[in-house]
Amino acid sequence: MAMTDLSGVPSDIPQEELVYPGFVTIRPEGVIIDLRALVLVSGGFELFVNRLFGGGMRFFGLDYAAFLKLLYDADWLAAMQGKSTEARIATKIAQFTPQRQELYRAVKLLEGGNRAEYIFEPVVIEEAYEVPVYGEPGEDGVPVITGYTSKTRQVPTKLDFDEFVAAMWQKGVKFGIDADVVRQAIASGASGRIMAAGHLEPTAGRDAEIQEVFPGLRRDNSPKISRDGKADLKVFKNRFPQVAKGKRLLKKIPRVLGKPGYKVTGEVVEPKIPKDLDLYALAAAGTSVEQAADGEYIVSAIDGFIMLDEQSDRIVVTEKIETKGGISAKTTGDLELGVDEFVEHGEVQEGRGVKGKHMTFLSDVFGNVTSQGGNIRIEGNLSGGRAESLGGNIALCKRTSRAVVRARDGEVTIQNCELSTVIGKIVRIEHAVNCEIIADEVIADAVEGCIIAAKKIKIALAGERSGRETLVTVLIPDMVEFDQRIAALQKKMAEAQESKKDKAAKIDTLKSEPEFAKYLALHERVKSGAIKLTAEQAGNWRKLVEKNAKTSSHLAKLDAELSALDLSVTEAEAEIASALRDRDAIGEGISCVIDKISGQTTGQTMRSAKGAEIFYGMPGSDIRSLLQKVDSHKARIFSEDLGSVGWKFEK
Repeated sequence: MAMTDLSGVPSDIPQEELVYPGFVTIRPEGVIIDLRALVLVSGGFELFVNRLFGGGMRFFGLDYAAFLKLLYDADWLAAMQGKSTEARIATKIAQFTPQRQELYRAVKLLEGGNRAEYIFEPVVIEEAYEVPVYGEPGEDGVPVITGYTSKTRQVPTKLDFDEFVAAMWQKGVKFGIDADVVRQAIASGASGRIMAAGHLEPTAGRDAEIQEVFPGLRRDNSPKISRDGKADLKVFKNRFPQVAKGKRLLKKIPRVLGKPGYKVTGEVVEPKIPKDLDLYALAAAGTSVEQAADGEYIVSAIDGFIMLDEQSDRIVVTEKIETKGGISAKTTGDLELGVDEFVEHGEVQEGRGVKGKHMTFLSDVFGNVTSQGGNIRIEGNLSGGRAESLGGNIALCKRTSRAVVRARDGEVTIQNCELSTVIGKIVRIEHAVNCEIIADEVIADAVEGCIIAAKKIKIALAGERSGRETLVTVLIPDMVEFDQRIAALQKKMAEAQESKKDKAAKIDTLKSEPEFAKYLALHERVKSGAIKLTAEQAGNWRKLVEKNAKTSSHLAKLDAELSALDLSVTEAEAEIASALRDRDAIGEGISCVIDKISGQTTGQTMRSAKGAEIFYGMPGSDIRSLLQKVDSHKARIFSEDLGSVGWKFEK
């Protein structure tokens, strides 16, 4: 008996007569799903499939992969929104007759729904056919057909994959059918037990992470590489990590949720929830959390020093660095600090350099410390090194020996000082021996064998030390420059006055010419509207203007030159007045007071247009040589080994 295959024949029920949801359209090219409309209906496609299969219908020419994506792959559905608005899932929708449904046997679920087992075997379908009923033979002897009777027979047939999907759905298998295996089993027609469907394991997510985005976040004690590619063994690459305000330090890499898995029943298998983290719990003092378009960051709220607390997993930015290991070739190397405040409890080794802003050293300093716009305080001794502040003050609390101390625009306070060079705006010293001291103002309790230069000097006790006298130099203004400047301005003003007279005479000559004077008078009346010109008069007036244009232009030029000379005279007068005020004020407060002289002490004046600035770039030996040299800029005012001095500058 021939095998009958009816599986690929769609039902004759017109698809247009069926009622479909709004996201389903039947067109000549197939069954189309409107993805934009589908996402607006939660669970809409599954509900549609349930009703379709439960109503005795099935898909014909089903795209099973697209079918599963529409049911279970939300990520794919979301991604398709930007690529395509439609998806074709089948050729048609056909009737799944009860007779065909009976061909599909029960399915066995294993491992709690992780697998589905199906036994394939040959199937037959009942086929109706008609058999003729014969009567008596006719005249020709052949029996006459008097009618027909209906009979049935079992005809071999084949299963169909599209039907299999619908049948399995009704039997509880809604996910994971192995289409290739099932199609092959159907095509072979052989009997056998196969694993028809399998589950999908959930995809693991990823825990949230912290990414370091600031390159200098951690200490690096390797040698610093200079621009020419050479390694500087005196400087560590990043001993104290520093950061500017607003810099991003750490970035949160958000956790990624895993994708759900599915049992063959369609039951969701949720993935393990990945760990999250809170940046606010990590951001400590000096930091803040920034929500940016490209992610969430911990940023520095101030200019400062980065501290990573590994015990609490918190990050701190502080304006103050405080260390106890000292500054040496082994511990830190030379330092260049970008924070506002630095406190060092240990010693600064000889030859080591520290550059920063506000710096405090609680132990001895043998190296060089430099402040950019901040204050330096050394509570130990400063010996053989340098302390320099560009714009700040310096306080040396113990002994200063064989050192250089500079604070051109600030105040220097020293307790005991010997064999050192000290330069400042104001210098206060308790006791100085064999030092060079330069300032606008010097206040000292006792000086011995020192070289001092300032505009204002106040000393309680002065004397010699080891055969060296104390030389006190009062810096007085060099009036020659003021006088030369005033004389030059007076000459400039006199020349301008003379030029004014010449220009005024030329203007008077032009205006006194009769015809031009008449034109000027008429021009003023026309300009003011006192004379109203007719059309004919206007033409004559234009001719008159053209005739006097050259003379008028010359007059205008002379007027402009005269105005410029007036301005020049006014400016010269103001400059002369300012120079005279400066000349009178510059000498105010210049004085030298020594309460007691005990040992050879000499005083002199020195003319200096720039005051103490002429010494700023000099080493101590050059300062001493310049001040001890006798020349025309200096004049002695006293030389005593006993007594006192009270001298005041008189212009």
